[in-house]
Amino acid sequence: MSNAVVAQVKTNWTYFSLVLASTFLQGSSFVATKIMLTSMPPLWVAAIRFFIAALSLLPLVIYRHIKDPVSLVDIPWLKLFVIGLFQTAGVMAFLNIGLSYTTPSTAAILMASNPLLVVILATVVLGERVSFRAILGLVVAFVGVVICIGIGGAHSTGIGWGEILVVLASSCWAIATIINKKFNLHLDPWVTTFWQMLMGSLVLFVVALWSQQPFALPTTGSHWLVFLWLAIPASTGAMGLWFAALKIGGAVHTSGFLFLCPLFSAIITYCALGTVLSMQELVGGILIGAGIYVLSRYR
Repeated sequence: MSNAVVAQVKTNWTYFSLVLASTFLQGSSFVATKIMLTSMPPLWVAAIRFFIAALSLLPLVIYRHIKDPVSLVDIPWLKLFVIGLFQTAGVMAFLNIGLSYTTPSTAAILMASNPLLVVILATVVLGERVSFRAILGLVVAFVGVVICIGIGGAHSTGIGWGEILVVLASSCWAIATIINKKFNLHLDPWVTTFWQMLMGSLVLFVVALWSQQPFALPTTGSHWLVFLWLAIPASTGAMGLWFAALKIGGAVHTSGFLFLCPLFSAIITYCALGTVLSMQELVGGILIGAGIYVLSRYR
C-alpha cells in the first residue's frame, strides 16, 4: 500500500471519527436541553451553557497561543463575531425556545434538515455545482421534512411555533456553515470554537436580559450534572469536533452527516425519557436520512 493511500485512509478515518463524535454529542444536547428547560428559562440555558463552554476551552487556547503566538491585531474579530452570532447565538436562541414547544426527537430531525439550505447557499455563495444526485437528495429530504412536521396529513396539527423556531435555528446553522467555509479562517479549530462561543454567549446574555426572562441556575445535583454535560462535552466538544471536520470535508458533505443526530437523539431520548418516535416522525426521519445520505455522497 502506497504512502498516499495510507495517508488518505488515515484522513478518512480521522474525518469520520470527528463527524461521528460530534453528531453523537449534538444528539445528546437535545435531550439534555429539554431536561434543563424544566428548571431554567431557555435563553439563560443557552447563555450560561456557552459561556461555561467557552471558559472550559480557555486553558487550551492559552496553551495554543504560547505554542504558536498570534497577534491580537491579526485575529479576524469581525468574522469570528459573525460566526458566533449565527452558530451560537442564533442557533441556540431559536432552538432552546423551540424545544419548549416540541420534542427532542422532532427538533433533532428538523435540525438535521439544514443541509437542504447548505446546498442552496453553497451554490450561490461558494459557487459549488449541484449535481442531479444532490437535487434528488434535496427533494427526498424536503418530502421527509414535510411529513415530519405534518403538513396536510389527516392527523396533522399543523406547524407549531416550536417547529418554526427549530427550522430558524437550522437555517442559522446552515448560514454559519457556509460563512465558516467562505471565511476560511487560518486559525486552530479550537481557537475558532472558543471565540465564537464566547462572543455568541455574550450576545445571548444581552438578549436574555432584554427579554426579561428570570435568571436561574440548575436547582438539583442531577440537573447540574446534566447542565455540565450540556456545557462541556455537548457544546465545547461537539463544536470543536465539528469545526475540525469542516476543515477536512466540504460544507455540503460534512453537513450531510447531521442526519445521524436524530438517530442518536431518539436513542438517548428513549433511554433517558422513555419517549419514542411517532410513525409520522419515523417515516419523515427515514426520508430525511435517505435524502441527506444522497447529498453526503455529493462533493
